Amino acid sequence: MKNFTIVEVTPEHAEYLISMIHELAEFEKMKSSVINTAEKLKEDIAKKAVHGFIAFDGEEAAGMNLFYYAYSTWVGQYIHMEDLYIRPQFRRMGLARSLWKRLAELARDQGIVRLEWAVLDWNTNAIALYDTVDYVNLTKAEGWYTFRMDGAAINKFANE
Repeated sequence: MKNFTIVEVTPEHAEYLISMIHELAEFEKMKSSVINTAEKLKEDIAKKAVHGFIAFDGEEAAGMNLFYYAYSTWVGQYIHMEDLYIRPQFRRMGLARSLWKRLAELARDQGIVRLEWAVLDWNTNAIALYDTVDYVNLTKAEGWYTFRMDGAAINKFANE
């Protein structure tokens, strides 16, 4: 296995991260949905709205795991893993699992008892990775769906 350097994300990583965010969006066939910018991401990292780990192969960014803290009235603070992305030339080297494990270690060390994420149903490689650990598919097990409102819908609702 290649020896990657994994560090906590800082505002100075924003350019690397936004580049990988665009690559991920293209992979997920949603490239036009990304409106975030490196400057906004830099601010969001600085104010701790988003956290993460970034992996490097020398000076080259190889992958990322971005997450944020959320809250459940049932279990308290938990972590939502937003993006786990490995650049194509660094795939199949164990990096995704290493980045994901770093997040699990962080959760364990902070006493966090819930880690959640979403995956597209056609992303079989990601699902195969997730299938290597114990988890619950909430849609199948509990019937939970995830819904989302965009800015236009928020404004329409708020202004009615």
